[in-house]
Amino acid sequence: MLSHRTALRSAIAVLGIGAMVALSTSTPAFAANEGDHWIHTANCTADQEIQLKFVNGAWHDEQELNPTVAPPGCFFQLTDNGKEISYTSGAGSGWWFDGPTDYICATVYDAGAQSGISGICN
Repeated sequence: MLSHRTALRSAIAVLGIGAMVALSTSTPAFAANEGDHWIHTANCTADQEIQLKFVNGAWHDEQELNPTVAPPGCFFQLTDNGKEISYTSGAGSGWWFDGPTDYICATVYDAGAQSGISGICN
């Protein structure tokens, strides 16, 4: 039977190893926001997709904004830390790297309804 002191040391060692694995660059950084997020206005719709991808030797999120309903007057925007990285009136944004220093937000603007709806910021 292990003494209390030995059991405590073992528990601390296990926690330390767990923390190393969790913080390792080779371990996927699972994001709670992964998946498809639909953004709807009265006239416009887009799919904001967030996926975990292996990029530059590590796992990171990437995002894209894909319009699915885009009549004239619909605009689709991605920003990263407030700076516009994609703005279209119907084409997809393409995939954008969403690493530790990035904060990408999606917005759908509907000129006909005079509204803008924001999606997920990740």
